[in-house]
Amino acid sequence: MMNDKIQKFSNSQDFFQCPICGKELKLVGNSLFCSNDHCFDISKKGFVDFVLNNKASKNYDRDSFENRHLILEHGMYDHIANKLVELIKKLHLESILDVGCGEGYYAKKIAQAGIKDVLAFDISKDSIQLAAKGINTPVKWFVGDLAHLPIQDNTVKGIIDVFSPANYAEFNRILDAGYVLKVIPNQFHVQELRQVAKDQLQQAEYSNKKVLDYFEEHYELIDQIDATETYPVTEEVRTAFINMTPLLFNVDKSKIDWSQVKNITVGSTILVGQQKNRRN
Repeated sequence: MMNDKIQKFSNSQDFFQCPICGKELKLVGNSLFCSNDHCFDISKKGFVDFVLNNKASKNYDRDSFENRHLILEHGMYDHIANKLVELIKKLHLESILDVGCGEGYYAKKIAQAGIKDVLAFDISKDSIQLAAKGINTPVKWFVGDLAHLPIQDNTVKGIIDVFSPANYAEFNRILDAGYVLKVIPNQFHVQELRQVAKDQLQQAEYSNKKVLDYFEEHYELIDQIDATETYPVTEEVRTAFINMTPLLFNVDKSKIDWSQVKNITVGSTILVGQQKNRRN
């Protein structure tokens, strides 16, 4: 009998394509095969690695994702996840790709809400291992490259991109007259940390105008939804947040007195973009 971690890839031919030759991938045994016999094994944890010669980033190692996991478990991004689930249901998106999914927090929430097909990837194998471990979920986890997604043309209805880089050419290739839900920071995001670290930051204030303008070049912007909450933090949670946030990757954290930070704001705007009509 096929176990659940394999079973969830049983309709792979509907979504996945070989990153080497572009042919569709089918589940055979415990692996995905294309018609040219390129093979990608499903790991015991229940994910597929599509990236050859992958090099880890020092800022996105296992420690970084474990810090992020602690923050997410503390509930500090629940307000964003809940709004995303509401939107996905409202737009009747039956298939979702979670871009740069990290340890899989949003993909799991979406799958728990009953969305039929949830695919989620990250370039970091460490993060996908974290996402896939523990209780099995129906999410199709994979290690993938944003520049060369192993997804067939016109196969997914929705893409979520939460605080992650985007590749709109690839998004448009794989979308089937669908939607992109892109979550970007707003001016209130981590304002408490920004204030304390302002002497070491190139910009004390944050503007998302460039990101918004670029998004509007590629999609019809049908909604902008605020998702901002301020949370009290313990010392442990504050430390994890400081070590997690990309804002502080190039800051000498040891030279800053963080003890005055008792609350942290997670501020975001959800951009809802509809795919523009394609020209044949």
